[in-house]
Amino acid sequence: MRQTAVPLSLPQGAGLIERAFTRLLMRMVQVTRVEAPQPDFRFITLQGESLEHCDWLPGDKVQIKLDGGLQTRTYTPFEFDPLGGRMRIVAYCHGPGPGADWVRGARAGEARALFGPRGSLNLQNLASCTVLFGDETSFGLAAALRRDEPGLHCVFEVVSPTQSRAVLHALGLGNARLIERRDDDSHMDEAIDAVRRSAEIRTSFVLTGRAPAIQRVGRALKAHGFDATQLRSKPYWAPGRSGLD
Repeated sequence: MRQTAVPLSLPQGAGLIERAFTRLLMRMVQVTRVEAPQPDFRFITLQGESLEHCDWLPGDKVQIKLDGGLQTRTYTPFEFDPLGGRMRIVAYCHGPGPGADWVRGARAGEARALFGPRGSLNLQNLASCTVLFGDETSFGLAAALRRDEPGLHCVFEVVSPTQSRAVLHALGLGNARLIERRDDDSHMDEAIDAVRRSAEIRTSFVLTGRAPAIQRVGRALKAHGFDATQLRSKPYWAPGRSGLD
Protein backbone atom coordinates (compact mmCIF):
# COMPACT_ATOMS: atom_id res chain seq x y z
CA MET A 1 0.00 0.00 0.00
CA ARG A 2 1.34 3.44 -0.91
CA GLN A 3 2.25 5.57 2.08
CA THR A 4 0.66 9.01 2.05
CA ALA A 5 2.75 12.09 2.68
CA VAL A 6 3.42 12.71 6.37
CA PRO A 7 2.45 16.19 7.57
CA LEU A 8 5.26 18.21 9.08
CA SER A 9 4.71 18.71 12.78
CA LEU A 10 7.31 20.59 14.79
CA PRO A 11 7.09 20.99 18.57
CA GLN A 12 5.76 24.28 19.85
CA GLY A 13 8.57 26.70 20.57
CA ALA A 14 10.79 25.48 17.73
CA GLY A 15 12.93 28.38 16.55
CA LEU A 16 13.23 29.76 13.06
CA ILE A 17 16.54 27.99 12.42
CA GLU A 18 15.15 24.64 13.54
CA ARG A 19 12.06 25.07 11.38
CA ALA A 20 14.01 26.13 8.32
CA PHE A 21 16.58 23.34 8.70
CA THR A 22 13.89 20.70 9.13
CA ARG A 23 11.74 21.86 6.25
CA LEU A 24 14.55 22.40 3.76
CA LEU A 25 17.06 19.66 4.50
CA MET A 26 15.27 16.76 6.20
CA ARG A 27 12.84 14.10 5.03
CA MET A 28 9.56 13.54 6.83
CA VAL A 29 8.64 9.95 7.61
CA GLN A 30 6.22 8.12 9.85
CA VAL A 31 6.88 5.35 12.32
CA THR A 32 4.66 2.52 11.09
CA ARG A 33 5.74 -0.32 13.36
CA VAL A 34 7.70 -0.79 16.57
CA GLU A 35 8.77 -4.27 17.69
CA ALA A 36 10.49 -5.09 20.98
CA PRO A 37 12.30 -8.42 20.50
CA GLN A 38 14.06 -7.84 23.85
CA PRO A 39 13.69 -5.18 26.58
CA ASP A 40 16.68 -3.12 25.42
CA PHE A 41 16.11 -3.42 21.67
CA ARG A 42 13.59 -2.12 19.16
CA PHE A 43 13.03 -2.86 15.49
CA ILE A 44 11.54 0.37 14.12
CA THR A 45 9.95 0.68 10.67
CA LEU A 46 9.78 4.15 9.10
CA GLN A 47 7.98 4.98 5.89
CA GLY A 48 7.24 8.00 3.74
CA GLU A 49 7.12 9.27 0.17
CA SER A 50 10.32 11.19 0.87
CA LEU A 51 12.22 7.87 0.98
CA GLU A 52 10.98 6.67 -2.37
CA HIS A 53 13.67 6.21 -5.04
CA CYS A 54 16.48 7.06 -2.61
CA ASP A 55 19.87 5.54 -3.23
CA TRP A 56 21.03 3.25 -0.41
CA LEU A 57 23.88 0.82 0.19
CA PRO A 58 24.61 -1.35 3.26
CA GLY A 59 26.65 0.78 5.64
CA ASP A 60 24.79 4.02 4.83
CA LYS A 61 23.34 5.96 7.74
CA VAL A 62 20.32 8.06 8.62
CA GLN A 63 20.16 10.71 11.34
CA ILE A 64 16.79 10.90 13.08
CA LYS A 65 15.80 14.20 14.67
CA LEU A 66 14.79 14.09 18.31
CA ASP A 67 12.17 16.39 19.84
CA GLY A 68 13.35 19.91 20.53
CA GLY A 69 16.34 21.61 18.94
CA LEU A 70 18.50 20.02 16.27
CA GLN A 71 19.64 16.95 18.20
CA THR A 72 19.82 13.78 16.11
CA ARG A 73 20.80 10.15 16.63
CA THR A 74 22.44 8.08 13.91
CA TYR A 75 21.29 4.62 12.82
CA THR A 76 22.27 2.13 10.11
CA PRO A 77 19.20 0.78 8.27
CA PHE A 78 19.22 -2.98 7.86
CA GLU A 79 16.40 -3.01 5.31
CA PHE A 80 15.61 -0.35 2.74
CA ASP A 81 12.84 -0.47 0.14
CA PRO A 82 13.20 2.51 -2.24
CA LEU A 83 10.08 1.59 -4.20
CA GLY A 84 7.83 1.49 -1.14
CA GLY A 85 9.67 4.27 0.70
CA ARG A 86 10.28 2.06 3.73
CA MET A 87 13.22 1.24 5.96
CA ARG A 88 13.90 -0.62 9.21
CA ILE A 89 16.46 0.09 11.91
CA VAL A 90 17.69 -1.76 14.98
CA ALA A 91 17.78 0.60 17.96
CA TYR A 92 19.60 -0.25 21.17
CA CYS A 93 18.23 1.65 24.17
CA HIS A 94 20.48 0.62 27.05
CA GLY A 95 21.19 3.45 29.49
CA PRO A 96 19.75 6.96 29.90
CA GLY A 97 19.76 9.75 27.35
CA PRO A 98 17.55 11.52 24.79
CA GLY A 99 18.14 8.91 22.10
CA ALA A 100 17.33 5.97 24.36
CA ASP A 101 14.27 7.84 25.67
CA TRP A 102 12.93 8.25 22.15
CA VAL A 103 13.55 4.61 21.28
CA ARG A 104 11.79 3.36 24.41
CA GLY A 105 8.80 5.61 23.76
CA ALA A 106 8.57 5.25 19.97
CA ARG A 107 5.04 4.52 18.80
CA ALA A 108 3.45 3.72 15.45
CA GLY A 109 1.87 6.82 13.92
CA GLU A 110 4.37 9.40 15.11
CA ALA A 111 6.05 11.66 12.56
CA ARG A 112 9.83 12.01 12.44
CA ALA A 113 12.29 14.09 10.45
CA LEU A 114 15.51 12.49 9.28
CA PHE A 115 18.61 13.33 7.30
CA GLY A 116 19.87 10.79 4.77
CA PRO A 117 20.37 8.06 3.83
CA ARG A 118 23.94 8.98 3.04
CA GLY A 119 27.37 7.41 3.03
CA SER A 120 28.99 6.47 6.32
CA LEU A 121 31.13 3.35 5.87
CA ASN A 122 32.38 2.23 2.45
CA LEU A 123 31.77 -1.49 2.20
CA GLN A 124 32.36 -1.94 -1.52
CA ASN A 125 34.78 -4.61 -2.81
CA LEU A 126 35.08 -6.57 0.42
CA ALA A 127 37.07 -9.81 0.38
CA SER A 128 35.28 -13.15 0.11
CA CYS A 129 35.76 -13.53 3.87
CA THR A 130 34.56 -10.54 5.88
CA VAL A 131 34.90 -10.35 9.67
CA LEU A 132 32.76 -7.75 11.39
CA PHE A 133 33.63 -6.71 14.94
CA GLY A 134 31.26 -4.52 16.92
CA ASP A 135 28.64 -4.38 19.64
CA GLU A 136 24.89 -3.88 19.99
CA THR A 137 25.06 -0.72 17.87
CA SER A 138 26.51 -2.79 15.01
CA PHE A 139 23.63 -5.26 14.68
CA GLY A 140 21.88 -3.25 11.97
CA LEU A 141 25.02 -3.06 9.87
CA ALA A 142 25.61 -6.81 10.25
CA ALA A 143 22.04 -7.59 9.17
CA ALA A 144 22.38 -5.30 6.14
CA LEU A 145 25.64 -7.00 5.13
CA ARG A 146 24.38 -10.55 5.68
CA ARG A 147 22.48 -10.71 2.37
CA ASP A 148 25.39 -9.47 0.25
CA GLU A 149 28.25 -11.18 2.07
CA PRO A 150 27.73 -14.95 2.44
CA GLY A 151 31.20 -15.24 3.99
CA LEU A 152 30.35 -12.84 6.82
CA HIS A 153 31.66 -13.68 10.31
CA CYS A 154 30.51 -11.56 13.27
CA VAL A 155 32.14 -11.04 16.66
CA PHE A 156 30.28 -8.78 19.11
CA GLU A 157 31.13 -7.50 22.59
CA VAL A 158 27.77 -7.20 24.36
CA VAL A 159 26.31 -6.29 27.75
CA SER A 160 23.73 -9.08 27.77
CA PRO A 161 24.53 -12.19 25.70
CA THR A 162 21.03 -13.52 26.38
CA GLN A 163 19.22 -10.48 24.96
CA SER A 164 21.68 -10.08 22.11
CA ARG A 165 21.47 -13.72 21.06
CA ALA A 166 17.69 -13.52 20.75
CA VAL A 167 17.88 -10.31 18.68
CA LEU A 168 20.56 -11.71 16.40
CA HIS A 169 18.51 -14.88 15.80
CA ALA A 170 15.61 -12.66 14.72
CA LEU A 171 17.95 -10.90 12.28
CA GLY A 172 19.28 -14.15 10.82
CA LEU A 173 22.65 -13.79 12.55
CA GLY A 174 22.43 -16.69 14.95
CA ASN A 175 26.01 -17.83 14.24
CA ALA A 176 27.59 -14.65 15.59
CA ARG A 177 30.21 -15.01 18.33
CA LEU A 178 29.17 -13.14 21.48
CA ILE A 179 31.59 -12.04 24.19
CA GLU A 180 30.30 -10.44 27.37
CA ARG A 181 31.68 -6.93 27.80
CA ARG A 182 33.40 -6.12 31.11
CA ASP A 183 33.98 -2.64 32.47
CA ASP A 184 37.72 -3.25 32.83
CA ASP A 185 38.02 -4.47 29.20
CA SER A 186 39.42 -7.79 30.38
CA HIS A 187 37.28 -9.45 27.71
CA MET A 188 39.18 -7.79 24.86
CA ASP A 189 41.89 -10.45 24.53
CA GLU A 190 39.15 -13.03 23.94
CA ALA A 191 37.46 -10.73 21.41
CA ILE A 192 40.70 -10.10 19.51
CA ASP A 193 41.43 -13.83 19.41
CA ALA A 194 37.95 -14.54 18.06
CA VAL A 195 38.34 -11.91 15.33
CA ARG A 196 41.77 -13.23 14.33
CA ARG A 197 40.64 -16.88 14.28
CA SER A 198 37.74 -15.98 11.97
CA ALA A 199 40.14 -14.69 9.31
CA GLU A 200 41.06 -16.63 6.17
CA ILE A 201 43.78 -16.06 3.55
CA ARG A 202 41.94 -13.08 2.05
CA THR A 203 39.92 -11.24 4.66
CA SER A 204 38.38 -7.80 5.07
CA PHE A 205 37.87 -6.58 8.64
CA VAL A 206 35.01 -4.19 9.40
CA LEU A 207 35.44 -2.65 12.86
CA THR A 208 32.50 -0.73 14.31
CA GLY A 209 30.91 0.20 17.62
CA ARG A 210 32.86 1.40 20.67
CA ALA A 211 35.82 3.63 19.73
CA PRO A 212 38.41 2.29 22.25
CA ALA A 213 37.57 -1.31 21.31
CA ILE A 214 38.00 -0.56 17.60
CA GLN A 215 41.41 0.98 18.24
CA ARG A 216 42.57 -1.98 20.29
CA VAL A 217 41.38 -4.58 17.76
CA GLY A 218 42.90 -2.64 14.89
CA ARG A 219 46.30 -2.41 16.59
CA ALA A 220 46.25 -6.12 17.40
CA LEU A 221 45.41 -7.12 13.82
CA LYS A 222 48.25 -5.02 12.44
CA ALA A 223 50.61 -6.56 14.99
CA HIS A 224 49.55 -10.00 13.73
CA GLY A 225 50.57 -9.06 10.19
CA PHE A 226 47.30 -7.92 8.65
CA ASP A 227 47.64 -4.92 6.36
CA ALA A 228 45.93 -1.62 7.13
CA THR A 229 44.22 -1.82 3.72
CA GLN A 230 42.28 -4.84 4.99
CA LEU A 231 40.70 -2.79 7.81
CA ARG A 232 37.67 -0.53 7.55
CA SER A 233 36.45 1.13 10.71
CA LYS A 234 33.70 3.40 11.96
CA PRO A 235 33.25 4.27 15.64
CA TYR A 236 29.57 4.62 16.57
CA TRP A 237 30.10 5.79 20.15
CA ALA A 238 32.70 6.50 22.80
CA PRO A 239 32.46 6.49 26.60
CA GLY A 240 31.49 9.88 27.96
CA ARG A 241 30.07 11.04 24.64
CA SER A 242 26.40 11.01 23.66
CA GLY A 243 27.03 9.60 20.21
CA LEU A 244 29.23 9.90 17.15
CA ASP A 245 28.15 10.79 13.64
